[in-house]
Amino acid sequence: MRSRPLLSFFVAVFLITWSVAAAAVFASDWFGRVFGPLSASNPMFFLGVYAPSLVSIALTAAFEGWTGLQQLFARLNPRRCHPVWYLVVIGGFLALTGVAGWVGSLFGGPAPVWHFSGAIAALAGGVIFDAGPLGEELGWRGFALPRMLRRWNPLRASLLLGAIWGVWHLPAFYVSTLSQSQMSFPIFVLGAISLSVVICWLFLKSNGSVLITILAHVMANHANDVAGGTFNQLTYGLAAVAVILVVTGQMAARPSTDPPA
Repeated sequence: MRSRPLLSFFVAVFLITWSVAAAAVFASDWFGRVFGPLSASNPMFFLGVYAPSLVSIALTAAFEGWTGLQQLFARLNPRRCHPVWYLVVIGGFLALTGVAGWVGSLFGGPAPVWHFSGAIAALAGGVIFDAGPLGEELGWRGFALPRMLRRWNPLRASLLLGAIWGVWHLPAFYVSTLSQSQMSFPIFVLGAISLSVVICWLFLKSNGSVLITILAHVMANHANDVAGGTFNQLTYGLAAVAVILVVTGQMAARPSTDPPA
């Protein structure tokens, strides 16, 4: 395991999350009696969603000890990057959601309706109540991405991680109590891959900050609550941004040094 940290990480994360989902789907009666319905308030839901971050902490402690843990948690330091990047993420995702909604309305989609009065509550609620960003990012971008960047350039690393990230969500599409069950899986995977490219770019620009990736994850999940767009519209907008980053060469060159720990 020590010689293959990435493989160990991905296997452990999938094993935990998919085991929880398999029990909820294939042994639903037993699961319901013991744990209750698998919803966002169920403890087993948190175990499945927090698997990436929990596994990253466990493997870092096992492989690198206290020094490795200090380096991992240092990525959460708010002062790791310039404060302007927090504004870039918040403003960028709101602008992207609004533009994507406007473009979508030109092709027959619903026109976006901004909810400025509830913006702070919506985004704060996403940070507090959405388990995904906190539960996942320390694993995907704190543990896996830096190691992948040592082997591949940012484009290849982010595309591969995005595909893995998207497929990891697959069981949620078969649990009726979860929001993904109402979504299109192919479009979701497109969104995961596109968002992975964007987040990788932000990660590199912000000195390897996981806090920035958590904020980007929150904004991707909840910018629509403010800008009033749809999931599909934001997905296509993220795909367009990812293409722009690739075409302009932002994702081609491997960093001259590893993103600092």
